[in-house]
Amino acid sequence: MVTAIRRSVLATRIRASTRPFLPRSSVGRYSTTPPSPPPHPQRQPSTRAGTFYRSFGSPILKCFLGALFTYQVTYWGWMKLESLEEVQDKEVDEIEGLKDELRDLLRKKAEAERLLADHNEEKDVVVEEKGAKKGWGLW
Repeated sequence: MVTAIRRSVLATRIRASTRPFLPRSSVGRYSTTPPSPPPHPQRQPSTRAGTFYRSFGSPILKCFLGALFTYQVTYWGWMKLESLEEVQDKEVDEIEGLKDELRDLLRKKAEAERLLADHNEEKDVVVEEKGAKKGWGLW
């Protein structure tokens, strides 16, 4: 008896594994024929453009996105270099201005020293004339 039950269980398992899977609700418990599958909607004949984009749409999109990414990275790099150049130009202009200011101050200082030296030479000449009367005595 046990072997007969095993055979019947085994037979139902084999039959169940060879049948296509259908949900329990669509197949009646006691039906002997599976229901027919739902009809597929009629497909329109594909156009040449549709066929092309179905085949090459993904590679074209990848190339477009790669080009867009490359452009954005290049643009960002260019703008970064431009901003660094502007900062450097400001620093160079400031350094040139300070150099010009230093040259002017050194020229004014040299001119003031020269005028002071000329003025002192004139005083020394006057002092030497007056100083000829003074002396150390015999020396």
